[in-house]
Amino acid sequence: MNNPLRASLQRNPLLTAVVYTGVGALPMFLVSSQILQLDAEIGFGVGRLGLATAAFFGAAALAAHPAGGVVARLGSAAGIRVGSTITIVGCVVAGLATSWWMIPIATALAGSGNGFIQVASNVAIFDAVSLRRQGLAFGSKQASVPLGSFLAGLSLPVIGLVFGWRWVFAGTALLALALAVSAPRFERDPQTQRAHEGVGPPGRSIWWLGLAGITGAMAGNGLSLFIVPSAVDIGISEAAAGGVLAVCSLLVVVLRVGAGWFVDRRHSSGHIEMTWMVGVGSVAAAFLIVATAPGMYLLALPLALLGAWGWPGVIFYTVVHTYPEMAARASGRILSSNLTGTVIGPMVVGALAARDNYPGAWLFVSISAAASTVAFVAARRTTEPARLSR
Repeated sequence: MNNPLRASLQRNPLLTAVVYTGVGALPMFLVSSQILQLDAEIGFGVGRLGLATAAFFGAAALAAHPAGGVVARLGSAAGIRVGSTITIVGCVVAGLATSWWMIPIATALAGSGNGFIQVASNVAIFDAVSLRRQGLAFGSKQASVPLGSFLAGLSLPVIGLVFGWRWVFAGTALLALALAVSAPRFERDPQTQRAHEGVGPPGRSIWWLGLAGITGAMAGNGLSLFIVPSAVDIGISEAAAGGVLAVCSLLVVVLRVGAGWFVDRRHSSGHIEMTWMVGVGSVAAAFLIVATAPGMYLLALPLALLGAWGWPGVIFYTVVHTYPEMAARASGRILSSNLTGTVIGPMVVGALAARDNYPGAWLFVSISAAASTVAFVAARRTTEPARLSR
């Protein structure tokens, strides 16, 4: 049967990666956007949002590694179908929830689906996108994650407040179903031909990239989730703090796409660009520690966030080109590392913020970003010279 959606996705692997990654991340943002209705009906309030968030990212981290093996054996289309199917189940559980504890179960299922989708999307880009545009493709894929929060926010007035929060999850399940049956199969670009997956163990540099991913995500996610409360704490109005969050989120989207484009233009391995980003983020976070007025805070915050959270697209580009013979498994390992950091960072920053110790929170962010900087340098130095060139 002719499937117009599959045909459209087949023609554009970049669009495929962006759409599937965005939908895979959407359930977690939907829980956040519908939180007041969830609280009123089933008692799932703001105090339990951290548990649901940790369940999503933790499950994604656990799923990413085995997802690499599945995608290596069966291909990116199979990985996308598996991830989309798990996402459907997560949305159905959320939409049918009658008690608050069902929401963390739903987000854990959705997180597992997200792990499969992200690994499969990485391999789809590596296989099918032109070599000279892959940096841009990986950057755009990672930019689709913060854009998911925009769609979730839009769903509240358009669907949630009109028809009820359950229909938001029902609509997302139907969208994931349409994508599951439309998953395209890509032929490998001749320039990215690679050996069969799973050839030998990876080199030392992948361990350094994994460490850089953990510590960098600790800094980036730890900072990004506490922009609004920290802005209010320093004297910015709540409405203006929301504006700060919106502007910073848009800047992260732009930087992730721009960083990928820059890597393409320089024909770079990506190591140097990531080192500079997290290095700048570490220094800017150090200025946040001593910021006592809104002016200095607003100068340091965007630099800290952009530096600490602008590199995820580039790291996937780097790892699949460093280890093309095991792109799926290497990608899954790095994704698992990154997602582990996204769980740890908010827990530490949140514990410090709960005590009104934002200087301590920013010190943690600065040290984490500095550790990521060192790890990226070590990753480059332990990468075989032949692998540093495209």
